[in-house]
Amino acid sequence: MGAAAVMIDEEVWPPELLLVEHSYRARGAWGLPGGSLDSIPGDPTRPGNPSSRDDVLESALRREVAEELGIEITSVRLLRVDAIPDVAEEPGPYRLDFFYRCSPRQGFAMLRDGLASGRLKPQSPEISQMRLVPLPELNDYDLYSSGARLLRKDLPRLEPGLMQLASSKT
Repeated sequence: MGAAAVMIDEEVWPPELLLVEHSYRARGAWGLPGGSLDSIPGDPTRPGNPSSRDDVLESALRREVAEELGIEITSVRLLRVDAIPDVAEEPGPYRLDFFYRCSPRQGFAMLRDGLASGRLKPQSPEISQMRLVPLPELNDYDLYSSGARLLRKDLPRLEPGLMQLASSKT
């Protein structure tokens, strides 16, 4: 299972999304920040595993984004769950990806300033670079398949006001 952060700054024109470039992907290098969920110890055939918390996915997402990008996130809200068939980097025939709409704890202005000044850089060798990308420019990026599907097909349906805002001209 994986968790991905959908961080969209709606205070700028056009709205911008935080994308990261993964160093380990030859194709679909650009995607959403996040990562895989660590396995929970215990017997999955026995109910009531006491080590399992209700917020395990959100915690994994917060941990991954902090470790890889040096960003704390807040306002975590489940946006979409998607079953991804046959992901080469992951074991098994399917992977479940949980997409969360969230924001940087320090705000998008601080994020933008940190990226522009070079003070905010990827903290993991898995991430080559990160940038805020205007929503109308997403098609210019070689997006990882699950993120591409969410951003190009599902996001217009899930957040119609946002997508209308991104495509309108004023």
